[in-house]
Amino acid sequence: MKKISFLFKRPLKNNLLELVILFLAISLGFLAENYREIYVEKQRSKKLLFSLYIDLKGDLEQFAAFTKTREQLFEDVYLFIDDVEARGLLKKDLKQQKLFAKAIFSWVYFEPNTANIDQIISSGALRYIGDDEIIHQIGVIQSQSTAIMDRQEREQEYFLNYLQPLMHQYYNFKWVNTNFVRKWDSYVNAMAKIESINTKEADYMFWENNPDLQQKIINLFENYLFIIRGSYNSNFDDYINEINDMILLIENKLSIE
Repeated sequence: MKKISFLFKRPLKNNLLELVILFLAISLGFLAENYREIYVEKQRSKKLLFSLYIDLKGDLEQFAAFTKTREQLFEDVYLFIDDVEARGLLKKDLKQQKLFAKAIFSWVYFEPNTANIDQIISSGALRYIGDDEIIHQIGVIQSQSTAIMDRQEREQEYFLNYLQPLMHQYYNFKWVNTNFVRKWDSYVNAMAKIESINTKEADYMFWENNPDLQQKIINLFENYLFIIRGSYNSNFDDYINEINDMILLIENKLSIE
């Protein structure tokens, strides 16, 4: 006698019902997993946005300190320029040597913190943020950060190509190195102790009081300040405005008070 499978013994409608139930179960499971993934990614994007918010707040504080340092640099350079214009280039004058040191050793740069903004972009979190303004502003901030670093690279190139050679050629390192290098003292302390280890007849600088050299040196420092001040007009002011706009957008998005 030929055997008939159990499947064909059952009514067809029961089999169809089971297939429908199985299909719905798989579909619902897929939808639940998809919803869970979207929820997790949205929560993750919120965390990344908050981390970016903290970074931007930190950048504002860092930039405020950076601006004060640059304002001090402007003051120090003009003290040196004014002294050279008034008294010429002096070899044995400790005051002018210190003014030169302050003017030439104080270049600093500002580096935006881009870790979280880079992670937001590279991880694909942008599609879960759900805010076109924020997405657009992230692109703007990234572009501004790149422009700032490019601008400061130009400043550094000028410093290395034009000002550092002045330091190598004319600055007498012997006196500061007596404590800074040989005794491993701090630079500030080493500068403060120069007068006590040297005589008034010593050569603090290696230049001669030549009017052409004097004008060349003054002009190099004036150009230096022009380039640095131009960074604010070209990049820094816009960057700070964009940062403040981004902070406001994130505060509204995450309901931060």
